Amino acid sequence: MKILAALRRFARNIGTLFLLGFRADPARAAGLIFTELLASSFLLTSTFMIKYVVQEATAGRREGTLIAALILAAAGGAGTTIYIFYASLVLKVRDAVNLYLETELIRLTSQIPTLEYQDRPEHADKIELIRANQAQLAGAMHALALNLRTLVMLTGSLAIMIHIDYRFSFLPLFAIPRAIAGRKAQLWTRQVQEDTAEPIRLSRHLYSQTASAAAGKELRLFGLQNEFLHRVRDISAKVQTAKDRTAWRTALILSLTDTIFMAGCLGGIALVVIRAAAHRLGLGDVVLVATMAASITLLVGATLQSGYMLQNMLLTVERYLWLADFSAAAANPPGHSLQLPARLTQGIAIENISFAYPDREQLVLAGISATLRVGQVIALVGENGSGKSTLVKLLCGFYRPSTGRIAIDGLDLADMQMEDWRARVSAAFQDFTNFELPLHESVGIGDLRQPAERPRLTSAMQRAGASDLITLKPGGLDTSLGKKWGGVDLSGGQWQRLALSRAVIRDQPLLVVFDEPAAALDPMAEHDMFERFAAEARSEAAAGCVTILVSHRFSTVRMADLILVLEGGRIVESGSHHALMASGGTYAELFKLQAKAYR
Repeated sequence: MKILAALRRFARNIGTLFLLGFRADPARAAGLIFTELLASSFLLTSTFMIKYVVQEATAGRREGTLIAALILAAAGGAGTTIYIFYASLVLKVRDAVNLYLETELIRLTSQIPTLEYQDRPEHADKIELIRANQAQLAGAMHALALNLRTLVMLTGSLAIMIHIDYRFSFLPLFAIPRAIAGRKAQLWTRQVQEDTAEPIRLSRHLYSQTASAAAGKELRLFGLQNEFLHRVRDISAKVQTAKDRTAWRTALILSLTDTIFMAGCLGGIALVVIRAAAHRLGLGDVVLVATMAASITLLVGATLQSGYMLQNMLLTVERYLWLADFSAAAANPPGHSLQLPARLTQGIAIENISFAYPDREQLVLAGISATLRVGQVIALVGENGSGKSTLVKLLCGFYRPSTGRIAIDGLDLADMQMEDWRARVSAAFQDFTNFELPLHESVGIGDLRQPAERPRLTSAMQRAGASDLITLKPGGLDTSLGKKWGGVDLSGGQWQRLALSRAVIRDQPLLVVFDEPAAALDPMAEHDMFERFAAEARSEAAAGCVTILVSHRFSTVRMADLILVLEGGRIVESGSHHALMASGGTYAELFKLQAKAYR
């Protein structure tokens, strides 16, 4: 059963490798295979005609010699000409496959509905290896064509040699040790790639930090350039040592098994020479076998090189298929068929949920329960690390609760399609992204389902306090952003207001989240902004929606209908501002402490 499973896995890997070229550029991929087979056939014919040239020449038949020589030259010339055309196809197919893989990696990773895979080192390592070997996979069709050529040439050469002496049929037996050694070498290569994936990822991270404008200030201020340089060099040296050790082991075992195969070839040639000496074979046969022996020697070398290349590609293909399977299973889990309501009538229920990040035992949230009623403005407050942002991530569907459930109008969120849910969620996060696009696109991507009409864009920007950016010079909404592309570089506050504009541009969301999106603002400015959003959330246009405000500043969320106070991953208090102040608990104590600090 294990052998059958291994064969099925090998067949799938080869099939995927083969299909990459056809998915990227079907016509040229087909042309690549066809020209390779045609050229190999011509070259094999050219080699076979050597026997008849010698036979006709030794028999003194001038006309026969000339015809045989012309066929030999024509076949050889045609094969060489076809290979010139083949070379141009290789480059075009390689570029097409490379572009296809880039788009596929974006598609596969982006359709995974949660962020859990990013928190698992083994998953991150596999994806990093796929990206690192993407260029290698781009040459998949060329590698397959090379292996196809060697297969055709070896099979044809062996058939000709068996025709001369049947004992050459035993020659493949001498290749068995080489096949076993090749498999062993593949396993060693796979192991060293997986063992060095994390150090390589760390090295690239350190390198990206040294080249980052954001990190440049601290690197220079603290004199970290040489420290990072030494760490990168140390990691690189250790990785190279591990790879060199594997390369030497691989070279040794492959050399020994190649010697066994070559011994079989030399033994066959010796048999032919002995038969020729006994006048049981003609001179043409001897010359042909000698030529074939030289050809096989070259083909074995080519087979080793292309076969080793193919083995490495198959390792990457296996990881690529893992990502494809993982992505498909995550994007289309069984039982996720519940339909979202058009508008909320009850709200969102958080039912005894606990959560720990992947591969970690410590709970970040423990036994959280709360009812977020439709039309309410709910504030999540607490010190840093209390679990506020983690709870928001669960509500947005970025992670699934370890235990418990989140119910949307009584329906379990886990039974809904995340893509559908996210289409009805709008959010602005503290760690927002600077989308360096034309200004109208940087806002408009907040709702790709609707056309980015100028009135919608300006309305969203006005509501987010970004009115001044509507007339940003030199081109207003058409102004390109980001100095790396020759555009305008915005301040941190301006980028923040664009993120808020994206959060409010969607029509009729079911959940709106503002997760400390204005933490850089002073408390009064943040309070005024939250007051605006709270008033909008209570308006008739926003009916059927839940709005969540997240802040570590207690004074900025006094207007909320319900305040949930988190501490150590638990809700320790809940109620309105006045009720919580009257109870004299944690909220009241922290509110007074923060208020005193701002006096």
